[in-house]
Amino acid sequence: MRLGFFVATGLVLAASGLVLAGSPSLAVAGSGPDPVGHLRVVSGPSPFAGGCPGAALDGTHVAGDEIEPAITVNPANPANLIGTWQQDLGVTARSDLVGWSRDGGKTWRRSQIPGLTACTGGTADAASDPWISAGPDGTVYFLGIQLDLRGDLVNPPSAIVASRSHDGGRTWTRPVTVSAFEPVNDTGAITASPTHAGHAYAVWANWDHTYTFQFPSSVRFSRTTDGGATWSPPVVVDLPGLGFVDQAPRLIVLPDGTLMAVYAQGDLTAGVGHLYATRSLDEGRTWLPPVLAGSQPIQKFFDPETGNEYPQPGFPSAAVAPDGTVYVANEHDSSVSSGAITVARSRDGGRTWSSSAVTGVSAFAFFPSVAVDPHGTVGVTWYDLRNDRPGDAALTADAWFASSNDRGRTWRQRHLAGPFDMRAPPFGSNGHQLGEYQGLAALPGRGFAALFSAPAPLAKDGPTDIFFARIGPG
Repeated sequence: MRLGFFVATGLVLAASGLVLAGSPSLAVAGSGPDPVGHLRVVSGPSPFAGGCPGAALDGTHVAGDEIEPAITVNPANPANLIGTWQQDLGVTARSDLVGWSRDGGKTWRRSQIPGLTACTGGTADAASDPWISAGPDGTVYFLGIQLDLRGDLVNPPSAIVASRSHDGGRTWTRPVTVSAFEPVNDTGAITASPTHAGHAYAVWANWDHTYTFQFPSSVRFSRTTDGGATWSPPVVVDLPGLGFVDQAPRLIVLPDGTLMAVYAQGDLTAGVGHLYATRSLDEGRTWLPPVLAGSQPIQKFFDPETGNEYPQPGFPSAAVAPDGTVYVANEHDSSVSSGAITVARSRDGGRTWSSSAVTGVSAFAFFPSVAVDPHGTVGVTWYDLRNDRPGDAALTADAWFASSNDRGRTWRQRHLAGPFDMRAPPFGSNGHQLGEYQGLAALPGRGFAALFSAPAPLAKDGPTDIFFARIGPG
């Protein structure tokens, strides 16, 4: 959620310093607009532009400010793409919306989840951190956060809730509670089983936003085996102890059915950030001890011209290839003018890890997302500031895509969208201009579906819009 730890502390994680053998090569497309194909606007006019009766802090929301998209492809109908995002941002969003396409992303329609917040007929004040995944039978699962903002705004009570759709994202059930209100459930994600219809898995973090450790941090897990109608009691995946904060868990399913959770952890005493992976051999009932996949000192960067914090949540993004190779992308910045996107790789189910950088990225970079298509091509999207000119009025960012056909040894890079001004969106002082993550999914044949947020001049309806790009394998 927008009160997240990694923006508040500037924890930036990356994979370990182990580098794959060989010198990565790079073919970079020109920086002209949109060489990957025509961008489609997925978001539209806010359905809540007039506000929502009963919603707390409603005056802080900005109609048309959309962030943090996630995307999935329906295995039962590959032309059916479904995305989700936060709508009308402020301290939190008025609600999370869903966009869906039945023609491979050419056209999009939007839906609401009934009862998610006061804006959609529920009682929760706000929503945050939406995630989405589709199962082999076509069931689409949504996971999000409901917030109670009538009391503590530092550790607001929040609940992890799930909804499901049986018609490709057009209609949704009222939310089912996965984890009841408590301070502070955060940064959840959902993954449908690729082989078992009706099975889906949720992970999320819980931690004390005051950093005084009134309660221990943890990563938690729940599963459904009946298509999202009910969820198992939460299981603790990791309980690191006082002085440590777990955040942003992501879950993937290996080809043999093993579940793997990847998450970031901050050691506030030593000032070090870690990236961990842990496995479950029994569909999440128990979890093996975590394995260190990478580490880096905690850092924090600010715009030298405005003093505003740069976006730097340090959230990992994870994906698995058909051969079982696991990839985890993360940002790795060293100054306001230099950075990298790193991709950690494990070929033995998360037991050991190596890492390399996406070559051609040398400016401040953030929000990487990774996916692997059925042919084993690895795709990564991110933003960086390579085209920014110090001293001008704008903080110029672009969105980029890179692909690798040799497990991350070499990369081909292409311009995805931009340029746009990171100083244009509201709330720029806290590094949340575009949220804390973006969406990328593999298409069933070749290529990728990207869903991302962008401000003016790309955005036409409010401070930001959600855009879709279909990225071919070439």
